[in-house]
Amino acid sequence: MPDSRTYTKLAHLAGRALVLALAVGSVGCGSGSGSGSDDLTATETQRRIADPKVGTFLLEGQRAYERGGYNMALAMTDSAERYAPDLADLHFLRGTIYTQLNRLGVAQAAYHTVLRLDPEYKGARYNLGLIAFRQDRLRDAINWFKEEEDLEVTSNLVLELGRVYSKLGEPDSARMAYERSIELDETNSTAFMWLGQLHEELGEMEKALEVSKAGLEIRPDDADYQYVVGSLLFRMGHVDEAESYLRPVAAERTWHHGAQFSMGQVLMRLGREDEAKLYFAQADSAQQVQQKIAEAERDIGREPIVLDHWVKMGVLLRKAGEVDKAIEAYKVATTIDPWNMHLQSNLALLFMEKGETDTAIRRYRAILTVDSTLTDVWLNLGAAHANAGHREEAKTAWERVEKLQPGHPAARAYLARISEIPDAS
Repeated sequence: MPDSRTYTKLAHLAGRALVLALAVGSVGCGSGSGSGSDDLTATETQRRIADPKVGTFLLEGQRAYERGGYNMALAMTDSAERYAPDLADLHFLRGTIYTQLNRLGVAQAAYHTVLRLDPEYKGARYNLGLIAFRQDRLRDAINWFKEEEDLEVTSNLVLELGRVYSKLGEPDSARMAYERSIELDETNSTAFMWLGQLHEELGEMEKALEVSKAGLEIRPDDADYQYVVGSLLFRMGHVDEAESYLRPVAAERTWHHGAQFSMGQVLMRLGREDEAKLYFAQADSAQQVQQKIAEAERDIGREPIVLDHWVKMGVLLRKAGEVDKAIEAYKVATTIDPWNMHLQSNLALLFMEKGETDTAIRRYRAILTVDSTLTDVWLNLGAAHANAGHREEAKTAWERVEKLQPGHPAARAYLARISEIPDAS
């Protein structure tokens, strides 16, 4: 499994998403001034003549995508296509959805359709470049990014160019790209961190530390960045200062191998061997989980529509404490098998663990509209209501469990303590 610096890199892999407004005339990323018919791009022309229903379909599709309802989002693009098959926006949204589902070949085809319909469409080449990078087609990625530059230059675009150059072993080109990314946006913390990593790889440790700390100043609460700075300080021999950065990261990321191992090394250097052994043991356990996650990632890359791969990934990510990523894996799993109520229930449970109680309640209720006999779902719905301070709703849910399965021990125990729930109503 990649270390936390790679987690930071992966944050950009989703690519450029479709931005929808309230009217078809404002949908997507097509270019052009729109001040007159002669200035309109192909996409803007299609938007003007499209049935108003198309805008509604695409808005609903975008909202469904953001919620993780990928099947619904795709269905909305299909509906839009019936009225406006030559509208690039719907194909762009389709490409975004298939990228999220890791069906990269289908996503590429969608983006190529966008460019066939509108060669000036912003974002399509950028996303094709990201896909090429994921497939290790590095020169193709550079070509796509440079073509996107001809339409629009952004800090993130240049940042991705730097990442490709770095992987190609062209440090001078990578450095210039990272520095240009920072010039375009001085708040782009990722550019600072990647530039710092490049300086470290070149053995320029003082410069690496300076640049990495600049990135951390922009996002001081980012555990990934804290880890990078702490690791650099340790390698430079600043052990006490390194501990101040690494200890909170190790406490937060208990299943992160690098954080646990680095903290163990710091403690060994400080002569606290017994304490260090605890971190090394946790690092070994974390490494085993991360190796399994890497295997699951490879399985998904080979067979992105196999349900078991995504479920395995979700389980492992949850174990590793990566609840947000586990949720994304389960969203894909439920897209593959939307009527699997066990998967839907696990997804709702993850939202509850994340503290998004209202989302969990909505999902549990949706499950029960399909099958109202699921005692575990009623039990968890009651727990979600209890966490939200909805005493009466929790009581009703647990009573339903008792009705479905008389003497259910957990429901009986919860009902016995119903008065302890703070009533938020």
